[in-house]
Amino acid sequence: MRSFTLLASLLLAPALAPARAAAAPPAPSQQAAAAASRVVIVEADADDPLVREAATRLRAELGAAGFEVVRVPRGREADARAALERAAQDEGAFAAAAIFRSRAGATADLWIVDRVTQKTVVRTVEVSGAAAPSVMAVRAVELLQASLLEASLLSSRAPPEGAAGGERAAVPEDVRRWMAPVRRRAGADPAPAAERPGMLAGFGVQAGLAALLSAGGIGPALGPALRLSYGAGAGGGALPAGLAARLTFAGPAIGPALEGALGAVSVRQEMALLEAVWAPETGAAFSPVLSAGVGGVHLFIAGDPLPPLRSATGEVWSIAASLGGGAGLRLTDRAALLLDVHAIFAEPRAVVTLGGERLGTAGRPTFAGFLGLLVRL
Repeated sequence: MRSFTLLASLLLAPALAPARAAAAPPAPSQQAAAAASRVVIVEADADDPLVREAATRLRAELGAAGFEVVRVPRGREADARAALERAAQDEGAFAAAAIFRSRAGATADLWIVDRVTQKTVVRTVEVSGAAAPSVMAVRAVELLQASLLEASLLSSRAPPEGAAGGERAAVPEDVRRWMAPVRRRAGADPAPAAERPGMLAGFGVQAGLAALLSAGGIGPALGPALRLSYGAGAGGGALPAGLAARLTFAGPAIGPALEGALGAVSVRQEMALLEAVWAPETGAAFSPVLSAGVGGVHLFIAGDPLPPLRSATGEVWSIAASLGGGAGLRLTDRAALLLDVHAIFAEPRAVVTLGGERLGTAGRPTFAGFLGLLVRL
């Protein structure tokens, strides 16, 4: 029986070994790779209530950012910088921070040492008021981000030819993610397309020129144009992303007079449209712009006939439908240059005559081009 048990153990040993290996805890190096980066807060003046409260709030700020925060008492070093560097090194932290009350009592010194850039930054902050602890904590975070910005920028660039890989500052991945908004504000990174507001997001005003040309011979005519829009960005809102509502006002647009055998007729045109506009965010500088709308067109004429005919005026009001397409060039996150062309169909159709002679028609269709600068408010 004992021989059978020994034989079974020998046969089952290879099968049980993988199961034990799979159930074993991960190696310490794997656990360290998954751990959050560590920040040390050195307790310099633990007996000062304001400094203690500011350190607590700073710990909360850094903890909310996803870092592991360790609080340690100040060592025996007389030099504050040496104390912070020693604490960061002992704890394996990428940065250390401390708050010291100045001798005057009205201010406090924020000390930041980050091992990524090997820099020490000091800022003096006034400590008066009930909000002093919160202000000091926020300033300390800003100071750390400003110190890390240089290393964050260097880490995204390719090292120069012949440079050793260790010469480039190494930024932990979670620190890099934390620094991403700061990098974008500094202009180092463009905002991702998913976070960038749409070209027509929010309230916008566009001013520019309108050009009208009718297939029936009226025009070309030029005049001012004003557009008011409201749309949603990538984050959504009352409208789907990329979709906007727009009011377009154009005119008075005035072109060359229409010449006939019995004289000339001057023409003035105005229009107003309520449109649905779609400008998808492509992530590039250019974005297509499509629109459809309804509104009204006003055509005013003034005749200057040859004698013995008398001068007369007339006007036509028409209901209009519009289809348009064009493109926008993003200049900044809040400004863009828009160019689009519309085909406008009006009912009733405006017909210009002088003494029974037909000089031109409008609205079947009238082509309108708009060029303007859009500014999001």
